Amino acid sequence: MGDDIRFATLSDIPFLLKLEETFPERRRFDKVAIARSINSPHQDVYIIASNAIDVGSITVWRYAKTWRVYSIAVLPDHRKHDYGRRLMHFVISKAKESEVAQIALEADAKETRLIAWYESFGFIKIGKLKDYYGPREHATKLLLVLKKTPNTLRFYTNVLVVDRPYPWLKDLKDVEAITAETFLNDEQYITAKESRVFNLCSSYDYQSIGYYVSLLSSARGLRATPNVATIEDFFEETIASSIGDEIDDLIEKTLGHRRDKSLKLTAIFGRYSPKQYSRLGRALNRLFDAPLVEFTFAKNRRWQLVNVRPLFIKDIEVTPSIVQAISKYLDNKRFSISGIKQYKYDMAILVDPKEPAPPSGKTALDRIIDAAEKMGFYTELITKEDYHRIPQFDALFIRVTTNVNDYTYQFSRYAYAEGLVVIDDPWSILKCANKVYFHEAARAENIPTPKTMIISNKTSISDIAEQIGFPIILKRPDSSSSQGVFKVNSLVELKPKLKELFRTSELLIAQECVISPFDWRIGILGGKPIYACKYYMAKNHWQIYNWHAEGGRVTVGGVETFLVEDAPKDVVNAATKAASVMGDGFYGVDVKVRDGRPLVIEVNDCPSIDHGWEDKVLGEKLYLMVIGYFLNKITKARQT
Repeated sequence: MGDDIRFATLSDIPFLLKLEETFPERRRFDKVAIARSINSPHQDVYIIASNAIDVGSITVWRYAKTWRVYSIAVLPDHRKHDYGRRLMHFVISKAKESEVAQIALEADAKETRLIAWYESFGFIKIGKLKDYYGPREHATKLLLVLKKTPNTLRFYTNVLVVDRPYPWLKDLKDVEAITAETFLNDEQYITAKESRVFNLCSSYDYQSIGYYVSLLSSARGLRATPNVATIEDFFEETIASSIGDEIDDLIEKTLGHRRDKSLKLTAIFGRYSPKQYSRLGRALNRLFDAPLVEFTFAKNRRWQLVNVRPLFIKDIEVTPSIVQAISKYLDNKRFSISGIKQYKYDMAILVDPKEPAPPSGKTALDRIIDAAEKMGFYTELITKEDYHRIPQFDALFIRVTTNVNDYTYQFSRYAYAEGLVVIDDPWSILKCANKVYFHEAARAENIPTPKTMIISNKTSISDIAEQIGFPIILKRPDSSSSQGVFKVNSLVELKPKLKELFRTSELLIAQECVISPFDWRIGILGGKPIYACKYYMAKNHWQIYNWHAEGGRVTVGGVETFLVEDAPKDVVNAATKAASVMGDGFYGVDVKVRDGRPLVIEVNDCPSIDHGWEDKVLGEKLYLMVIGYFLNKITKARQT
């Protein structure tokens, strides 16, 4: 029958576990981790068989411009037949077909024969990772360049971002230490794709420069430490206690002997104090991935994690040993990901009865419930008072206008931490809530948008006027539903409006004004367009919503609904691509058309599904599609 290479399925887990036995015990994946790789939309697991007998496997992590060979293994009895070489050639061929720029991997630095084998494919050594697999177990990083780009020489460069000078930075090796302003504005850091960003700014407050360093790192496809989700967790007390539940037994086992009632445990660049609690510190640091963190525990009947807060360089004394710890920390290996719990088909729908313009009105909510019940879900409407009940459910559908700084994000993050399938997931809320993120992501992916600038209070007003041209649209990063969006027609209007807006955010969006009678709204779910609407501007107004109409009323334009296939194809394609940079959740993408060319205005999480609007053409089918998304996610999770 010859050789065959195919995708792995969950039924292959026993064979893949057998392959894991060929690795050192500490480096093996367990059943849950293997299942997660098979189900992941960003990983491919291939198996090679000879005469219908499985003999080897390769796991690949797919990023936008880089693929990473995570593992490759062949059963010992079959290693003289070039099955590993065939797997590697197969992946290289697939990467070339996908126009991937490079393939990366790591190998045990002591395995010189294995490294030479990788070099036979054209891989080159580009660095050494100290203690990658454990103490004194170093790795060699290798890179195969398939397509030369400005970024192929910047593979996993460590970029340390600060907002004030530190003399000890000069003592760090293999690190690019730059200011936050440089990171935000220098072209090489805007286009870099493979750098690791360590954010050591002196504040992570919402919309501070430190906040934007992590936010824009994510928009550019970079791995930031801490990332924005972790930053948000720092300021949400209930998240700290709920995530602590994952390691509740470890906390009690570690601290149960203590006679006092409280303890502070610090994590300083991978060093834990008190030192005897390093194991607990490492476990918590995997959940709150940040360079400097303080964990506070309290004992009632049992020890509990009650607070987590970030520390900053100003909070510690930077000694030579700390500088050495920083160097080691910057070469740290990947962190683990917690498992997923079992599911039972119970759905919570978060609503706010007092919201004047909710994403789904009463009739639409009734239809969501009907569709859910037809597909086997028990459903219940909940409000912000029901936060403590999140663990009772298996899915959360947020039908309240979301915001990073209110309870909707807290609900989403808590649900995510508890393993629920959730719309909107916390990453989608974080990304969509900030127009700065979308602008960076759109530029990185060549998504057509109106002419746009990210501006700070250091940006020249004349440059704004010259590059954008009046009228100019100014947007707060967290604007939504026509609120926080302003049009200025001259320098006289521009100066005071900027002064006003910079009081609440250190960065703003300045965008050219594209006047049109309507916006296209394309609904995207799980990467696929499901509805298309024309949202018309409010009467005598340039926006869909006029929140300050005559008499203090709120007015809104009309809507015209279409099947997706009846909407302009280029509009649908632009919207689908724009949504893909935000994730695989549920999004409403607003698109204008100028001179026959679609321009993406923004991507919104928590898009509306309302009776007589978005459901006008599809009716019940639209609601069934949304519930089907939940069902599919739950079914996959149950298989693990």
